[in-house]
Amino acid sequence: MDKARRFLASLVTTLIFGFILYKVLERLFVVVWVQMPWWGLLLLLVVLFLLIDYMVSRLFGLRD
Repeated sequence: MDKARRFLASLVTTLIFGFILYKVLERLFVVVWVQMPWWGLLLLLVVLFLLIDYMVSRLFGLRD
């Protein structure tokens, strides 16, 4: 059962991250690419993914 909960949490995390990334890049594609260096965008994406992963894990009770 724990393995299924982890899989579901990973799936939800990926879907939320993908949706947010799609919406942000859809609206701000030119602004992000012109104003932000590539490493800044990469760092922002990593932090956003880790934040979403943490919140979903807490939601599914996988972390204390």
